[in-house]
Amino acid sequence: MAKKILIAVGDCKYSRYAVKYVAAMGKGVNDLTYTLLNVQSVIPSILMQETKVNSECKADIEALIREGAETSRHVIGQLAECLVENGVPRNHIETLSEPMQVGMAKDIINQAERKGCNAIVIGSKGLTPTKDIFVGTTATKIVEHALKIPVWVVDEYAEPRDVLIAVDGSKNSLRVLDYVIAMIGENRDLSFVLFHVVPYLSHYYSVDFERKNLSLQKLIQERDYQRMEAFYSNAFQKFKKAGIEMNRVHTKMDKHGYDISTTILGEARRGQYGTVVVGRRGEREAFFTGRIAMRLFQKMPSPAVWMVA
Repeated sequence: MAKKILIAVGDCKYSRYAVKYVAAMGKGVNDLTYTLLNVQSVIPSILMQETKVNSECKADIEALIREGAETSRHVIGQLAECLVENGVPRNHIETLSEPMQVGMAKDIINQAERKGCNAIVIGSKGLTPTKDIFVGTTATKIVEHALKIPVWVVDEYAEPRDVLIAVDGSKNSLRVLDYVIAMIGENRDLSFVLFHVVPYLSHYYSVDFERKNLSLQKLIQERDYQRMEAFYSNAFQKFKKAGIEMNRVHTKMDKHGYDISTTILGEARRGQYGTVVVGRRGEREAFFTGRIAMRLFQKMPSPAVWMVA
């Protein structure tokens, strides 16, 4: 069954990074199709209203609209050629250029939902004029609101390297593995590292609470060890069933991470991973959502970060 990737693009280096990244990650994966989408910038409503009473303004605005549409088609045409040059079959590529309807982020999400896409890929910056300190406005909104579709944010291009997958032993972590295996498991250039942060009571409560309840601290870690044993057994079966050699699968555990997001960031940077994957939910409802996931996107510790619904 074909898997569909929507790449939201603009005339910027981050979109070129995203296109090259997707092509590299899809190497050897035969059933991927790609949609390049450019949402054209909106004409301010005050100018559109002026066209009703000012014929000279109307001609200028119409020319501006035509120029925007031509530029959009040119940009996605160039990026489609970039996909082809990086090994994507031309008949696996669709290009879409459309005027903005609701808003940049909402239009991208709506298009991805209509097409039943398996991923939205977007550069970390560049689709809007606003220059945020970290992740761009459009990327942030897509990460926050694309609750049903995994989002891949690309900050730079690098040759494919190990994929770091944050896991907590939950059922959702197994679903994240299913997704990663289905999307890029056939790419033999990639290895996968399952990274687990051993839980502390301070992840749930205060540090003082942890200090006063050492027996509970010991218990939570004993149960976590048992659960992770079962999790790894299931995970390895999934990799084997997919035909992925076990020398491409590794596990790492951090026993001293008093803050989950900081620990994941530190591992991502030390290991120089090409991609970091987090689930939108984990052991608790929204375990990786909010502060943890958004911090990863804001800091971008690797060339690409995925949030998997």
